[in-house]
Amino acid sequence: MSTNEVYADEVRSERKQGKRIIISLAILLAVCLLATAAYFILKQRTARVNRGGAQVSAPASNALAPAETVAANSWKIMGALSETCTCSVPCSCNFGEGPSPHSFCYPFYSFHIRKGNYNDVALDGLHFGAADLRSGRYIFIDERANARQREALQRISARVIEHASVEDTERVAKEIAGKVRYAAIEKSYDDRRNHLKVEGFGEFDAFYIMGMDKNAPLVVRNNTTWRVKETIKAKTNYYKIKLGRDVIDTKNTNSNQAEFEYSDATDFGGPVQWNCGAEANHAAGGGEQSCGH
Repeated sequence: MSTNEVYADEVRSERKQGKRIIISLAILLAVCLLATAAYFILKQRTARVNRGGAQVSAPASNALAPAETVAANSWKIMGALSETCTCSVPCSCNFGEGPSPHSFCYPFYSFHIRKGNYNDVALDGLHFGAADLRSGRYIFIDERANARQREALQRISARVIEHASVEDTERVAKEIAGKVRYAAIEKSYDDRRNHLKVEGFGEFDAFYIMGMDKNAPLVVRNNTTWRVKETIKAKTNYYKIKLGRDVIDTKNTNSNQAEFEYSDATDFGGPVQWNCGAEANHAAGGGEQSCGH
């Protein structure tokens, strides 16, 4: 082989190697361009999805979606109800009749929450209740409750005591907020008696009415006044209240002791349904009526 042929082969080899390098660079550049294009396309699609989601979850009104509203007002309480009133035993209001022996029924009652919560606010051990007197209703809440617990118990009081609908709960809770009194509450109950003392309100003490066997108390089921399954009937040793011009000092009156379990889904009815027959008596020309159970 001549020297010229050797040089020619080397030139051809270098040209082939150069072409391979150029082709490789072109392929690499094409891959980079495709990857960059794919990235920007994906980014734009993600941005459109995120913008669409924001429009769904944050409407112009800033109102919570229905599911969120329900979750934000979820509550449940269970415990014991202790109550007395000015009627004789048994209180005829509990049987769908009007008050007796008077033309009025002035109850005094407390709900002891053994276990309960309003959203993430624990309510265990707290009390709330009311006294329904001639001059009106006086709602009280356990003074041991902190700020969040007080707010929760105001809303629950609006449902349980004022019988507000779910839709009206916030409005009614705001209306009663300035009227609620925070007080020290002493309450006890066992298999023989119940007792309630609310500082600045009043106090009552009662013994259960025992049945024929002298071992088990008399029980009323499907009571027309209270949203409970059963109520133990009791008779007061004394019942005393002094709130402004309202003064009660009596004994041998009706008392109820019961277990309750309420939640945001409970149907508390309306004031007329829990009115001790007052509306019917009033329509018939009866005397002054007052019963806000």
